[in-house]
Amino acid sequence: MDIFHDWNEAADGHHLQGGAITVGNFDGVHMGHEQVLAETLGHANAVDGPMIVVTFEPHPRAVLFPEEAPRRLCHLDDKLNLLERAGVDAVLLLTFDKALAAWSAEQFTTQLHRTFAFRHIHVGYDFAFGHDRQGHVDDLRRLGDKLDFTVTEAAAFEMLGAVVSSSRIRSAVEAADLDLARKLLGRDYSISGTVLHGDKRGRQMNFPTANIDVADLAHPPVGIYAVRATSGQKSWLGAAYLGYRPTFNGRTLLLETHLFDDTPNLYDQRLQVSFVERIREDRTFTGHDDLAEQIAKDCQAARSILSA
Repeated sequence: MDIFHDWNEAADGHHLQGGAITVGNFDGVHMGHEQVLAETLGHANAVDGPMIVVTFEPHPRAVLFPEEAPRRLCHLDDKLNLLERAGVDAVLLLTFDKALAAWSAEQFTTQLHRTFAFRHIHVGYDFAFGHDRQGHVDDLRRLGDKLDFTVTEAAAFEMLGAVVSSSRIRSAVEAADLDLARKLLGRDYSISGTVLHGDKRGRQMNFPTANIDVADLAHPPVGIYAVRATSGQKSWLGAAYLGYRPTFNGRTLLLETHLFDDTPNLYDQRLQVSFVERIREDRTFTGHDDLAEQIAKDCQAARSILSA
């Protein structure tokens, strides 16, 4: 999959012209997004051209309404990997800033068509674009008549009585409704990041952990979880602690994952931790011995959940 970071770079991709395109944030690449991507791929095949996704970094709300910016469902690298798995041939990753936000819908569409000469654009049911989100599907159709491309709009994708959306999944994750999040995403909710060098307290209790910073990601409530973890081509079952480590007066939210039956050196490597089920809430312990005893019980509970 080709990844372009600006208009000029994308314009050099002559082999990517004449296809089908879609535009959106695609945070989490959930089941609703999967529908839009699958339909866009169908349109690309129909015109015998490439499938292209245009997306933005950072999230537009982080620029326009920073105090209301949502926690992400995944990092950019994870989003790009999921888009590639959906069959996308190329991504135009535009830096979203106030200058781009000021572009009119016609200006944005004209530049997009000048760059890719696409023959079809397929958008989500709630698509709006351009300055103050004033552009809609009817505007695209008017521009399509002028620039010679066709337009289709995806229907809202509903599951379990409501439309699948990033905000609905975010709410499910934050309420620890991991089963609902799993259904709406089509996979376990996960958090990924680079494994940090820590204080090695877990190792001293014979429960070494791989620790990653949760940063700006959506996350379930603090507590203990049964998890699956992957790094590169390797995978593990495990138990993870998400919290501030009140026993040790911690102040940074961390995800600390103990991998069963293995002690790999994962420092400075990327680890993806997928949440399967919550085991218990967070709590403070009187010392190392009490904590170690509880960790052993948590690990056994996680093994039982994961074996089932």
